[in-house]
Amino acid sequence: MTSAWVRFLRSNLIAKMKNDAILLNTARGQLQDNRAIIDALKADQLGAFAADVLPAEGEIFFKQFPADQPVPDVTTQELIDLYPRVLLTPHVGSNTDEALKNMVEISFENFHEILTTGKTQNSVATTEN
Repeated sequence: MTSAWVRFLRSNLIAKMKNDAILLNTARGQLQDNRAIIDALKADQLGAFAADVLPAEGEIFFKQFPADQPVPDVTTQELIDLYPRVLLTPHVGSNTDEALKNMVEISFENFHEILTTGKTQNSVATTEN
């Protein structure tokens, strides 16, 4: 699908929402179309937007941008400029003591399995190009 078609679909989805609806994305940044969201906010088709994810968030989150260095993604800067109708926070859903402890324990268990048996039940199938 072309990006114009995806934008059209997402714009239509937003248009079906109530005008005062708040759109919240805590899943994946690739699910949202920043331009469609900005257009809907500016047209008052959308009440507000909040997210802890963004498309290409690795270029933005946990980085500092001085006044003379713009945010690399223009639509992200536009969203930031729409505060307080837009609230963006870093994606830290898995940053809890329990989640981090589980990640470390599972990683060590996987490593131990690989060393002792040559395989692990948590392996991820990969394909080579």
